[in-house]
Amino acid sequence: MSLKSRGNIDPPAAFNVPAVVLLLTGLIVLVHIARAVIPGSWSAWLVGVFAFTPLRYDPSIGESIAWPGGHLADIAGFLTCFFLQSDPGTLMINGAALLILGAAVAWRFGTWRFLAFTALCTVAGSFACLLFYWGSAAAMVGAGGGLSGLFAASIHFLFKGGSAMAAFRVAGGAAFRKPAWTLRDALADQNVRIWLAVFAFITAWNAVSPLILTTSQVMPGWPGNIGGFLAGLLLFRFFDRQPRLRRVV
Repeated sequence: MSLKSRGNIDPPAAFNVPAVVLLLTGLIVLVHIARAVIPGSWSAWLVGVFAFTPLRYDPSIGESIAWPGGHLADIAGFLTCFFLQSDPGTLMINGAALLILGAAVAWRFGTWRFLAFTALCTVAGSFACLLFYWGSAAAMVGAGGGLSGLFAASIHFLFKGGSAMAAFRVAGGAAFRKPAWTLRDALADQNVRIWLAVFAFITAWNAVSPLILTTSQVMPGWPGNIGGFLAGLLLFRFFDRQPRLRRVV
C-alpha cells in the first residue's frame, strides 16, 4: 500500500492499515503458527534463539552455557522477542493493538521512522526486563515493549479534536497532520488520562496474572511495558519532527 501526494487529496481513512504494520502483524502470526506446528524440540530452539533470557547476560553463569544462536542471538534477542507471543490470547491482543496503534503511528512517522521507533522501544523494554530480572532463566517473549512505546506516542496526537479516539473518527489523514500536543497538554486531557489508566491496568494485570493463572517459565513482561512506554515518551519528539503526514509504503 502506498500513500501518494496528489494535491490536497487525503489518504485513505485511518483504519486503512499501512503495509508495514500489516507485515509486522503477519510476521508475528506466522512465527506463532510455526511454533505450534513444528516439533517440540525445534519450537524450544526457536524460543531459545529469539526470546530474551536475562541469564544469557550474567557473566558468572551465562557464558558457561551453550546458548542456541550464540553471540548473534545475545544481541538480537533484545529485539526479536517482539515476534514471539506466549499464547493465542496474547497473540490476538497484541496483534489488535499493533494494527490500531501501529497504524496511527506509522501514518504519522512514515515507514522507516515507525520501524526505528518501535525497535528502540522494544529494546528499551528488554533492558528494563534485564535490570529487573537479572540472572533469571525465564524467557521474555511478546511485543509489550514496542507496543507500549506506540501507546506512549499515541497520547500526543490520537485524541486531538476533543473526543475519544478523535483521530480515528476523521476520514482521511487530516487528524495525523495536526501538530502534536506537548506532554503537559496531553496529560491535561481527560481522554488521555483514561487511556493511561487502561495502560496502567494492562501493565498491572501483566504483573499479577502469571501468579494467578499459571506457573509458566515465561517471564511476566510488565517491566518491559514500563521501559517501552518511557522510551516512547522520550523519543516521540525526535521522531515527530514534522507534523504533516509522511509517505507510508
